[in-house]
Amino acid sequence: MNLREKIAVITGGSKGIGLALAKELDKEGMKLVLVAKSQDGLKEAAGQLSGTDHTYFACDLSDIGEVKKLAQKIKENFDRIDVLVNGAGIGVYKPIEEVSFEEWKSSFSIGVDAPFFLTQELLSLLNKSEVSLVINIGSGMGVIPAPGRSAYCSMKFALRGMTLSLAEEFKRAKPHFVLLTLGSVLTGFGPMSLEEKKEEALKGKAYLTPEWVAERLVGIIKEGGRQTEYTFYPSEYKDEWEAVK
Repeated sequence: MNLREKIAVITGGSKGIGLALAKELDKEGMKLVLVAKSQDGLKEAAGQLSGTDHTYFACDLSDIGEVKKLAQKIKENFDRIDVLVNGAGIGVYKPIEEVSFEEWKSSFSIGVDAPFFLTQELLSLLNKSEVSLVINIGSGMGVIPAPGRSAYCSMKFALRGMTLSLAEEFKRAKPHFVLLTLGSVLTGFGPMSLEEKKEEALKGKAYLTPEWVAERLVGIIKEGGRQTEYTFYPSEYKDEWEAVK
C-alpha cells in the first residue's frame, strides 16, 4: 500500500506506541486523525509532527457516548478511512482483592468496548477505502495468564478473541483485521514508570522500543498478504534492541 495521502485514525495517539506510529506515518505522507483523552497531550503531539494536514480529537474512550460522538466527528470531516489503529489502553495490575468495579469497567470500556464500537461506527468509511485495515494493539498478557493481572489479562484476552473473530467474519470482505501481540515495551504504560523501565533495561532486561514497534507496524500496513496476528516479544529481538538502546 502506498501510504501517501492515505488516512489513518490512531487512538492513544499522543504518546507511547501511538505517537511513535504517528511520527512514522507522518513521514510517509499520511493524513492522521489522532485521538487521546487529553487535549494538551494532543497539542504536544502535534508539535512533534512535520505534516500540517492532521486532525486531533480529544475523547474519553471509557464513555461509549463519547466514542459515538467521536465517530460522528470523523464522518463529518472525512469521506473515507484507510487505516484504524485501536491503540489506547489502560493497565490495572492488582490482585483481585484490590480491583474496584470502576477499574474493571474502565479496563473493558477502553480496551474492548471502544475498539469494537469505534470500528463498527467507522465501517462505512473503511468500506470506501480500496484497501482498508484495522489494527488492534494486543499484549502477551492476552495469551499468557499472569498472577496479579486478572483485570488486564481478561481485557487483553477479550480483545484478542474479538479481533480474531472479526478477522474471520471479514475474511472475504473489507476491512482486514490485524492483531499485534506485544511483550514489554519501553513506555510509561503499566505499573512501572519509563524511568524505572530504563533502569531495568540497563540491568539487562529486554524491552521493545515504541519506535521499533512503529517501524514494524508501518511495514505491516504496507504489506499485501498480511497475517492476522503478529507476535513480538523482546527476548526474540534482543540483538536488535541492544543495537538501538
